[in-house]
This record gives sequence, structure tokens and C-alpha cells, in this order.
Amino acid sequence: MPTTVFLVVLLASLTILSACSHQEMMSELAVAKMPKSELQAMNFLPLNGDRPGTPVDVENYLVPGKYTIVAYLSPYDAKSVSLEPRLIQLCQVRNDIAVRTVNINRPEIQGIDWGSPIAQSMQIQTLPYFLIFEPSQRLRAKGRAAYEGVMQFLRDLR
Repeated sequence: MPTTVFLVVLLASLTILSACSHQEMMSELAVAKMPKSELQAMNFLPLNGDRPGTPVDVENYLVPGKYTIVAYLSPYDAKSVSLEPRLIQLCQVRNDIAVRTVNINRPEIQGIDWGSPIAQSMQIQTLPYFLIFEPSQRLRAKGRAAYEGVMQFLRDLR
């Protein structure tokens, strides 16, 4: 019985430490230090550009009153790389759209980092992976449906 109690306490302690470490990593992101008004004024914003592979609570960076597209990308994915300039153009042309990007790759991984904490927690199996939030900040689409929505936005640019 004492061994079981010890293991339960140890597991609980490790879970708490892991959660604290995750929160600490997220708060170290440059975007976490930016004033909210500045964040919302930026139509295109890489959320973990300074710390690739670091998980991000994307809902903290949605832009009220605009559709917010969250794009999960990898610098090792050709589609992701070719899409990023088009996403920048999209939010320059459309005043009702903001784009947030999340790099899933941890710095030490060469190739698409399918094992990253981001890819695992979001259950990402293909890239690019999108979320689309409505101006009211309600999730409108994710995965394949969001991908189709973003592609339609981009086709409409022409």
C-alpha cells in the first residue's frame, strides 16, 4: 500500500511540474510579452517564430471582429513554405482576416516533426493544418474543412 501511495504522489507531482514547465515555455514566447492592442493590430503574426515547436494557446491571439486563420506549418513541408507568402498577401488584401502561424517543428528535428508536442496534441496528420475562427472568436472549421476554406479565400484573391 505505501508503494501505491508513493507512486500516486510521484505521478501527481510530475504532472504538476510538466504543466508548470509547459506554461513557463509558453510565457517565454515573444508574443506573450506583446501588449494585446499590438497583437490585435497585426494581421499576420508567427506565434512561436522565436521558439519553434513551442506549444501556443492560439485562442489568446485571436482578433475580435476578424476571421482568424491559424496555420500549423513546418519549414520542411513544401506546401507550408509555398503557402506562407500567400497567407501574408491574404491578410494584406482582406481587412477582415488575420493570420496566425504556428511552427510545429522543434529546432533539433530535421524534417517534418510529426512527433512534436504540437502535432501530437492537435493530432495533426497532414500539413498545412488550419483552424478558422469567426469574428466572434468561435471556432468555425478545423482540419480538412478549414483547409478548403483557406484555399477558397486564396482562390478569391485572383
